[in-house]
Amino acid sequence: MLPVLTLPAGATLRRRALLAVLALLLAMASCLLTVPTPTAHADDKDDKIQRKQEVDRQLDEIRGDLYDVNQDLGDTYLALAQTELEIPGAQQDLEDAQREADDARRANEDMGRRLTDAQSELDRLEGEVQTGQDEVDRSDEDMKRLSLAAYKGDGIPSAASVYLGSADPQDAVDRSMNYTLTLETQGTALQGLRTDQALTTNSADRIGAVRQEVADLKAQAEETLQAKIDAEGRAQQAKDDLDALYQQQTQQKADLEAKKTQYQGQETDLSTESDGLDQEIDELTRQEQEAAARGKPETTVPDNGGAPGVSARGFMRPVGGTMNSTFGWRFHPVYHKRMQHKGDDFPVACGTPVRAAQDGKVIATTSNGRAGNKLIISHGVLDGKVITTSYHHLSSFKVSVGQTVHRGDIVAASGTTGASTGCHLHFEVHENGTAVDPKLYV
Repeated sequence: MLPVLTLPAGATLRRRALLAVLALLLAMASCLLTVPTPTAHADDKDDKIQRKQEVDRQLDEIRGDLYDVNQDLGDTYLALAQTELEIPGAQQDLEDAQREADDARRANEDMGRRLTDAQSELDRLEGEVQTGQDEVDRSDEDMKRLSLAAYKGDGIPSAASVYLGSADPQDAVDRSMNYTLTLETQGTALQGLRTDQALTTNSADRIGAVRQEVADLKAQAEETLQAKIDAEGRAQQAKDDLDALYQQQTQQKADLEAKKTQYQGQETDLSTESDGLDQEIDELTRQEQEAAARGKPETTVPDNGGAPGVSARGFMRPVGGTMNSTFGWRFHPVYHKRMQHKGDDFPVACGTPVRAAQDGKVIATTSNGRAGNKLIISHGVLDGKVITTSYHHLSSFKVSVGQTVHRGDIVAASGTTGASTGCHLHFEVHENGTAVDPKLYV
């Protein structure tokens, strides 16, 4: 009986392994395309700048309402107001940071699962390819033994011996068919061996690519882990910041209440002092009215309306810029009662030149705890009413009582004396001693 070499039983298994490798490569490529990247920490610098600008704007509005409040009490209230304005932004920062941390944790967990699955599949394929290589090695040994036997004359006989050794024609035919089948089988086995060797080599090369993909996934896993750690750190910092604001708010509220109690008596004294000075000014106004009634030529406010910066009634603003608090009744944020703001506030720097709103005579340069350094100018009689303007919280006077001034002359420098929460000019207009809206004149 001639020796016959059969196909290795593992050939089908090795082909399946190659197909599995190819499928894994496709799956890994898909994974790399769809791996959720960790949420990037957005550059929210512009948002924070805009938010700060908005807080500053609202603080300016609040500051404008803090008339007749001393610096200490006003600063305490403004500090509390600023904290309360910052709390909503801090709450939003915390919510954003928590969402980012949750996204980063999910991305990290998903990456971990993908890496574990890929590593398990790689281990399985490496085992299958190793098994296939072992089968190829055994088949290779069989081929070597057959070749050696043939070389020694113990293997496949020559074609001549098949016929010469036959006892009869039928035996020769049988021996010939067996010889032919044996050669075909050995040729097929040899071709299969070569194919299996090529498949195993190709599979080994592709497994190297898969190993690289696993290495890439590991690198991405490290990135997602670091992104998770960073996001959780930002979330914790945002929570700490918000907690600190709440604690600060509680302390500032307590400080404000304590200082309101401390300055309550002082506020009563300031009101009494201010009322006394106003009475003196009313007396000066009354004297001017009586002088006009006795036949003294009535002084007339110059009407130079139409000139640049001059109103139709001949008055000009004492300083440039815009106003942040105007004349009228309002609810005072600190004293929690309805109070009248008797003039307009101009938020200008301390030391800014203050100019006379109209021609007139300086009738008072006073100082008290509420208005601080205060200058009053009488502009004579207009429409039967004595018109005066007053300038509060000045840092210095540039004129003296009795001095005649002209519209636009520098009469003082702005400041923050008296009950003031910052550098500004408080400007009032009075008709017969009663404060009116300055917009009627300037």
